[in-house]
Amino acid sequence: MKTILLTAAAALALAAPASAEVVALSAPLQAGSLHTGALDMVAYRTDLPDGAHEVTAMFRGRGNQKPQRVVMRLDGGDEVRFSMPGKPQTLYTFADKGDVVEISAQGAAVQLATR
Repeated sequence: MKTILLTAAAALALAAPASAEVVALSAPLQAGSLHTGALDMVAYRTDLPDGAHEVTAMFRGRGNQKPQRVVMRLDGGDEVRFSMPGKPQTLYTFADKGDVVEISAQGAAVQLATR
């Protein structure tokens, strides 16, 4: 009976949706950081003359890896989702929410291609 209960509890834990870590950038040059998965990420936003936001994010592993830089333009409710090369376990979302840029990171299920 204990084995069945432990198996059921483990299955529920694996099936539960991963909670996302979220940061909101509500002012120009405001920065925020996320520490989900194998990478640490810090990002800041600048406001462009046409009302759009430019977001610069730096990703770095917790070892001595070289940082990776991503720059994107967000405007009018744009939303971008991606994983970093070699780190598909974490899904990053950058979203324009009017006067706020919302950035989140959450664990993602990884499926390997098979023949």
